[in-house]
Amino acid sequence: MDRNGRLFGKVSVVDIFVFLLIAAIAAGVVFRFGFSGAVARNDNLNIVYTVKITMVGDFTLEHYVVGTSVYERFSNNRIGEIVAVRDEPYFENHVTNDGRIVNVERYGTRIVYVDIATRGFSTERSYFTEESFELRVGGEVSLWFRYVNVLGHVINIDILE
Repeated sequence: MDRNGRLFGKVSVVDIFVFLLIAAIAAGVVFRFGFSGAVARNDNLNIVYTVKITMVGDFTLEHYVVGTSVYERFSNNRIGEIVAVRDEPYFENHVTNDGRIVNVERYGTRIVYVDIATRGFSTERSYFTEESFELRVGGEVSLWFRYVNVLGHVINIDILE
């Protein structure tokens, strides 16, 4: 470093610091927003997705009504409308006195499948509701509607033409 604070007579320490700062900011932006630039998007889709809810009490089945609006529990955003409801008995493993494991129906408890229709869009990676709620098979979803507050899993996603 010479007496003017320059390395090799041309570059100052401040110049190096500014260059490194700009490079770090650029690397952070690329890391945060990805390398691919714009993501292809398919808008105005009619999406129907099925949510499986286990261990539903018989007494709450009356609240699973076709036509009811469904909201995401934490954001309170509307994520669709119920278009179909199916239920089946809930079975669980039980160990008998002689040590056998048997599959026994748990009375008063059901598995409920709720089909929810919404408008949305898709990208190369995911499906989304109009409120930008991500839908993915196997994903957990917290729902509330008409006195019901439940946690379920998306088991199917269909795009209607």
